[in-house]
Amino acid sequence: MTLRNDATALQKLIDERLLTPLFQPIVDWNRQRILGYEALIRGPENTNLHAPDQLFAAAQSHHQLAALEFACREVSCETFAALGLPGKLFLNMSPLSFTDSEYRNGVTREILQRVGLSTERIVFELTERQPLDEPALLSRATAHFRRQGFAVALDDLGAGYAGLRVWSELYPDYVKIDRHFISGIDTDSVKREFIRAMLAIAHRTGNKVIAEGIETREELQTLVSMGVDYFQGFFLGRPTARPLTQLPTELTTLALMTPRRHDVFSRCLRDISRYVRPLPPNKPTDQVVQRFLADPDLNSLPVVDGTQPIGMISRSELLEMYSRQYSRYLHANKPIASFISKRAMVLEGDSELKSVGQSLTEKPGQNLNMDIMVCEQGAYFGVARVQNLLRAITEEKLTAARHSNPLTQLPGNVPLYEWVDHLLGQRLPFVAAYCDINHFKPFNDAFGYSYGDDVIVRLSQLLSSNLDERCDFLGHVGGDDFIIIFQSCDWEQRCERIVAAFPQMVSEVLSPAQQDYWSRDRAGRRQRFGSLTLAIGCVQPDVATCRTHRQLSLLLADAKQTAKSRPGNSIFISRRLVAVNNPM
Repeated sequence: MTLRNDATALQKLIDERLLTPLFQPIVDWNRQRILGYEALIRGPENTNLHAPDQLFAAAQSHHQLAALEFACREVSCETFAALGLPGKLFLNMSPLSFTDSEYRNGVTREILQRVGLSTERIVFELTERQPLDEPALLSRATAHFRRQGFAVALDDLGAGYAGLRVWSELYPDYVKIDRHFISGIDTDSVKREFIRAMLAIAHRTGNKVIAEGIETREELQTLVSMGVDYFQGFFLGRPTARPLTQLPTELTTLALMTPRRHDVFSRCLRDISRYVRPLPPNKPTDQVVQRFLADPDLNSLPVVDGTQPIGMISRSELLEMYSRQYSRYLHANKPIASFISKRAMVLEGDSELKSVGQSLTEKPGQNLNMDIMVCEQGAYFGVARVQNLLRAITEEKLTAARHSNPLTQLPGNVPLYEWVDHLLGQRLPFVAAYCDINHFKPFNDAFGYSYGDDVIVRLSQLLSSNLDERCDFLGHVGGDDFIIIFQSCDWEQRCERIVAAFPQMVSEVLSPAQQDYWSRDRAGRRQRFGSLTLAIGCVQPDVATCRTHRQLSLLLADAKQTAKSRPGNSIFISRRLVAVNNPM
């Protein structure tokens, strides 16, 4: 088929539906199931319209884009329904087809009614790879599909011309991160920073993130550990005419072996490491010296036997030894393993930066120019530079300080919301407890801010002492308001201990005589107040339907008000699982 008759061939292809849909699975990692499939179209084999890029380019040049997309949509929906595939069907849609004279509203609903699919199972992927003559075109496309009950995904995030601006304007249900940021992410700390930023935005706005282009086990495990929930790529399943409907055993086994970790607050050594080509133990020393001389940026080199880490070679130590008289003659052909540094550190990738920094500074005679060898389950992974480690620790401290309450030094709203969104995103059960002191403003007015601050600090200490530091989180969200995120199973007993200890805490600040005082209420009326009391409102949200911290805050507000309406020190446990006034 030649370029001269492309128009004729294209028309025949559209009219006769000479198209083959392939389906690539999109995996929901948390639930270990297939979320849905992206439909990918191929033209007739052995023609220049077989590949999708050439096929759609020809359609655009001959003003047949809308007609071709309709044909693709029809064969994809028909085949998807005929195969009985589970989950959602992701259909690619170019916003440019809206400008095509052949475009007609309602064509998709007609197809779905005929094949027996509901609109809730269809997700339209809008790509922003091409520059758009009309800036509002993507928004029009999104609004059009939402009105008809379809979900919308923004494809190739980061690969196009509009990027974050388009994301902020569309409010898509899904965002698919371009494979550029996924490829080699396990060895690229810069890409991990970009993904981390995208995840933070998505979690706060309630978007689902799909990482596409997963081709290796290492890429998948890195993204899982960072908190990504949905995946697509050759490693999980290639596009085929008859795809799998359940995850293969090797993937479900891998899920059990791959721990999830939230890295908003505490980064680990893996995050700042980079892959450096290691040396085999029998490498001649002279060749290693030449490699150091050829690359002045190398501080050290790892020595690895297969995947087994042996140790590190220090640039300064080796070159200093080599500069001595007769050293080259004596050592040039010796295996490099003979010169492993005794001051090297070999650590697992999940080691927290803070603890690594402490070990580094406490270790006597430590060479700060020596890189740290990083391993994953005992196998060589890469190296981390000490200067990058110290810089990352400093940045971590600055971030923590920026979002901490200045009085109690506890995390404030931002890290608390990030933690809640992370737990909700991973469907991890938890209990949220809102702790608030009753009539605190009249107390502050009567005794002054120094007494008030003393009470707040003591309450923060009381709350902290009754948490499980391994899994619970305490945030100070302002004034006398604290929120605890419990993952400990005995959370109710912990709340009871807090309430029981609160009167003793108050007595350490005020004498019994002072605890009965006059002050003004919020309406300005003078009245008599008794001892301070504590109200705790608890909720356990349904993580399957509660999507963001905004929804949780509605539940917490109701629980707190009910707890405060009760006399004395009280705990109220709400049975509501979902907020009625759902903002999303």
